[in-house]
Amino acid sequence: MAVIMAVRGEIALAIVLPLIIIGYGLSVTLFAGHSDIAAQFSGHEEDERRRLINWRAGATTANVLMLVLVCGTFYELIHGEFGGTFSRLSALGGISYAAASATYTRAGVKHSIDPAE
Repeated sequence: MAVIMAVRGEIALAIVLPLIIIGYGLSVTLFAGHSDIAAQFSGHEEDERRRLINWRAGATTANVLMLVLVCGTFYELIHGEFGGTFSRLSALGGISYAAASATYTRAGVKHSIDPAE
């Protein structure tokens, strides 16, 4: 990332962006023992509770992203731009959701409610 920014002539970003990433990594690693949030972000001592939190956070994120994509698709429809980025991403999201649902509900396959299994 730093090399790309430097090649583009953005020297300040070439220095700052890696520092942000290194700072993030150090802070979640150092504070993982003292903070549930830092432990969650660092993957420190994965337990049932943290796996459930991660599962719920992922589901919430997916729902918010799909809402934004569907709203963007309607915006494209209203403005006569159907087939744009929002439309394609919404289609991809719908297809991937349908494929995942079909995969997880195959006949004869038992899946645990626990997302960690």
